[in-house]
Amino acid sequence: MAPAADKISISGIHCEWHLPKNVQPYFLAFMLKLCQSFRHIEYKVYSGAETFSSRQIDTIWELVYLQYYIHDDCEQALQLARQNAPTLKTLIIFISCVSDILHLIQDTNGGYAQYPCLRTLELHNDVSLSFSYEMMSITPLRSKQAMTRLPAVAGATPFPGLRRLSIQIDYPFSDDVLFRGNAATLEYLDLQLFHTLIGRIRKYKVFTPDSHPKLQYVKIRQIDDDEVHNFATTEAYMRFALSIAPHAQVREIEGLPLNAKFPLFQALFVDVPDIQILELSTIRLHFWNIVLLVKSLPNLTYLHTQPPSFSQIPKSVSVRELPKYVLSRHALASERLQRWHFGYTIEYRPNEVARCVLLLALLCPNSKYINPIYYYDEAFTGHLKRITEMQGFSEHSQRFLTFMNKC
Repeated sequence: MAPAADKISISGIHCEWHLPKNVQPYFLAFMLKLCQSFRHIEYKVYSGAETFSSRQIDTIWELVYLQYYIHDDCEQALQLARQNAPTLKTLIIFISCVSDILHLIQDTNGGYAQYPCLRTLELHNDVSLSFSYEMMSITPLRSKQAMTRLPAVAGATPFPGLRRLSIQIDYPFSDDVLFRGNAATLEYLDLQLFHTLIGRIRKYKVFTPDSHPKLQYVKIRQIDDDEVHNFATTEAYMRFALSIAPHAQVREIEGLPLNAKFPLFQALFVDVPDIQILELSTIRLHFWNIVLLVKSLPNLTYLHTQPPSFSQIPKSVSVRELPKYVLSRHALASERLQRWHFGYTIEYRPNEVARCVLLLALLCPNSKYINPIYYYDEAFTGHLKRITEMQGFSEHSQRFLTFMNKC
């Protein structure tokens, strides 16, 4: 049956509440047979499911792709990954409970495995892990956890050829082992900033201005750790996020307060001029900060923010004089910006958003797109049409046609 297939995805709930007891062993044997027959496995089962024994796992070899998600102890996932280390190209593990994360790298004889073919490594988890190690000299992972010690991996380079690395768990080692040896190959980085990870990055100087020359996509996820005291201000958090691969062309930063205040917002981006795609999807910026941001990033083609606010108009300028005013101060803010995408919220002010869109269009002659959902909002489109007909704006009607034709 399907003899040419090389990928298998096993998903669902198969436990005593869903399968008769006399069927469970046969079903598990069937799944084992499938896992033995394919090199590309996605294994997703949930709480209460029967799992493979260590001896059964020992019969699964030469995998090239492993995505493993189970809501119980993940020791079997670590064993399966380690014994397939010579051939694995992609490893994605959803970790919920681990008795010894070191087993991902260290075998039962104390030697360290190397994953020479691995190009993608993703470690995911929705909640803080409970590691069974006594902590050394770092802040507790969570106040509710027992004091634990994170393992170190001295002298080993287990992931020398990584191109994609995603760490969305409490960083599970006391050193920089996950980053070791792959600075020259890493292209994609997705980090959840628990305080343990921040500490390792700083202590081992993982990222420098000249390191990781191929790293082009950097995503920093919101701080989801009540023990994080590493950043005194939101601006300090932004500077830390932007210091990771400053040459990266695609950058996404989450976890910023909706109405974050930055005294010199544009100054944050002086050292990252190569950005082409910037996602600040959780922050609402004033129009003037948007303009300064776009001007400070000469290569920016795509920007994602929350719906903008207009803030205040200078006292000496009327609404009708706004086009002339912004052109006199910020003409040709960017010739490359093509799309400004902002999330849709019911709390936004359609008149302010419409004004911001049209004024930025004057400053960025190649901008063509905003979030299409706004063209289904009669309040927004109504304000858009009304503003373009106002004195001061109507003189630029040809420039506004790109946006008006979508209404």
